[in-house]
Amino acid sequence: MRKLPLNRAKVDKNFQGGQALLIVLLTMAVILTVVLSVVSRSVTDVTVTTYEEDALRAFSAAEAGIEEKLLNPSLGSFGPVLLGDPSYKYEGEVTNPSEVDKQFKYQKDLTAGEIATFWLVSHNSTGQLTCSGGVPCFRANIMNVCWGNPTSVVTPAVEILFFYDTTRLSVDSSNNYASVRVKRFAHSPTGAGGFQNPAGLNAGCNFTNGDSFKYRSQINVNNDIDAICDDSPLGCPLMVKVRMYYATSAEPQRVGIWTTGPASSLPAQGLNISSTGTAGESSRRVNVFQGYSESPTFFDAAVFSLKDLVK
Repeated sequence: MRKLPLNRAKVDKNFQGGQALLIVLLTMAVILTVVLSVVSRSVTDVTVTTYEEDALRAFSAAEAGIEEKLLNPSLGSFGPVLLGDPSYKYEGEVTNPSEVDKQFKYQKDLTAGEIATFWLVSHNSTGQLTCSGGVPCFRANIMNVCWGNPTSVVTPAVEILFFYDTTRLSVDSSNNYASVRVKRFAHSPTGAGGFQNPAGLNAGCNFTNGDSFKYRSQINVNNDIDAICDDSPLGCPLMVKVRMYYATSAEPQRVGIWTTGPASSLPAQGLNISSTGTAGESSRRVNVFQGYSESPTFFDAAVFSLKDLVK
């Protein structure tokens, strides 16, 4: 009976030793978990940082391709152009939007006061107007200016400026613009504020590529502009400008042009430049639309002359 306390003391000693071992194992497990977490986080941080740096370099490479083609425009594919490292490069393509097509949606939706320009004559390599050499130039009787988002809450209105030259000197080699004329139209679905509400305005437009517009302003070149423009050789209709009214920045409005009939193909409206930059495993693409040069918009409502004006 007196040996029981000795056995109990021995059991207590073994139990305490087991507790100490368990504490050591738990401590080692915690330390190992922390170490592995730190290592894993470091690897993840390095991977994310590398990917972000490559993404920025890829975007810079794509921008370099855009800048190169804006300075030296030429149609077709370009690149790949290496930027010091085989994995650091850019490549892309330059195209003419709407050439030989009869429908074209302006690349940017407009807010009040902004203008979209649609060319009816071609440009040569130096940017001069031309209709020679078989290039597409509009010569037809019907033109539709399409505008307004199909589900728009805002009711926009448009001012249409039709530029033409019955002498055709604007597209000759001299590019003499002295005889350029402009015809203006103001259209609104409500007819308020002095805007007209012509027949067929609410017919809208549905392009073959899926673009749709709520309103349509149809221009009859023979009746609304000048019969000579419909019958004369190419180069009388020059361009159409569309100024948007009442559209807000929260709901900008789309605008496009749709021509019908023979000789109604549209010329190129500018250059579409698509450039893809690559750096490591990251790639970024940048798309830019570059329109042709045109007179500043304030000239649309100004009087100017090469000579002094006299009373």
